[in-house]
Amino acid sequence: QTRSQIKKKKRKLAAPSLNFGHESIRAHWNPKETLRQNYKRLGLAFSVDAAVKAAKDKEEKKGIISKELNEVQSLPKPAKYVPKSMPIDEQRRLIKLLSKHGEDYKKMARDIKINVYQQTEGELKKRIA
Repeated sequence: QTRSQIKKKKRKLAAPSLNFGHESIRAHWNPKETLRQNYKRLGLAFSVDAAVKAAKDKEEKKGIISKELNEVQSLPKPAKYVPKSMPIDEQRRLIKLLSKHGEDYKKMARDIKINVYQQTEGELKKRIA
């Protein structure tokens, strides 16, 4: 056998394996069924056209994956992000700036004695608001 024949045999023997990103698809995949049969059983769309048609008809999806997705969607959502409070030094600086300049952010931005980090007008507005 020539080298090219050996390479071809190796390629044929090393058939591509199906690597799916989601563990539930991997767990429920049946290698004895065809791709289309597996997709149908799992509740996935084989073609985009079929998925669009089903979405227009508002068909109820039936399948293992769609059941799991519904369970995941019904879980309570995590709490929204709670902003952290700013450091005490920054609070003191902003209070000094407010007491000295009121609501004039331009003057606050130019006051280098109190505004030592030289925050801009916009930054000061965000921090004060």
